[in-house]
Formats: sequence, structure tokens, C-alpha cells
Amino acid sequence: MGILSFFSSSKGQEKPHKQQPIAIVVDLKEHKIGSTLLGSSIAATDSFQTVGQGWEVGTKNGLLDYGLFEIGCFQGSYTRAGEPIEIGKDTTQNDILKMFGEPYWTDRSDGEVIMFYEYKAGTVELQFEFPDGKSLGIITLLKDGVLSEATQRKAYGVTKPWPPK
Repeated sequence: MGILSFFSSSKGQEKPHKQQPIAIVVDLKEHKIGSTLLGSSIAATDSFQTVGQGWEVGTKNGLLDYGLFEIGCFQGSYTRAGEPIEIGKDTTQNDILKMFGEPYWTDRSDGEVIMFYEYKAGTVELQFEFPDGKSLGIITLLKDGVLSEATQRKAYGVTKPWPPK
């Protein structure tokens, strides 16, 4: 028996109980993932154990920096200021306009559409990405998002003043 089989042996060990994934709620108006506000320390109640199941989160200097949610794979739910909203692959650009109003900027290139919503003087960004130009594919919530950088605004052809009001 080699040394690797020693570490992989389960003799005398209890098998861990598989935990049911906790359904994460993402509030797109309050900029909150679970109980954690974007730009804050991860709340003790948020384990984010299901990360990798259609979503990911990132931290910067110990603070929640972004969340990315793949439509159709993410098993959590979305709210807007605490009120449940229906978002899925059938969600259209017009549906997003009805829910969130006019975006700060919309990029239409290479058949893809990205609607950029900027909040808190451009320090919070919410993106709705339609990879085929029709079906919603990804929602991204970011602290100091893509358009907060002048080079990115130039690359996207943004002509509006910054920071947004």
C-alpha cells in the first residue's frame, strides 16, 4: 500500500453528509448577494458554498467585489429592492428596460448586446449580457465596474459624461 492510499483511505472515518445547496438571492437594486452588500465584508450568514454552479463571486481586499450569474445554470433567485422578479433565458432587452429603466450605456457589437447600468456615481455597475443579441445569458454585478475605467469607456465608444448622475 503506497502513501497516497493512506491519505485516500476512508477506514474509521465518517463520510461527510452532503448538504443541500442554499438558494442564493441576488438583489439587483440593493446590489446584494445573499446578505452581503457589494463592497462589504462577506456576511457570516453567506457561505457561498454553491459557487461554481452557474455563478461566481470575487473579493478584493476582503470585500465582495463582483458576482457573475449565468442564466439557466444559476439556481438562485433575483429580487429588485426585495421584491421577486422573474429573469430567465426568455428575458428580453425590453423586459430589462421595463424593470430597470434606461441603461447608462448599451453596447451592440459582434452580435452581442450588453446593457450597462451605473449606480452610486459609477462605483457600482450592473450588466445584462445578451450573447446572441436576443436571449439573456449573463448578469454581472460589479464594484467599480468595467466602465469606471476611462480606457474601457473609450473602447466601448461611450459618449456620455462620467461619472453618471
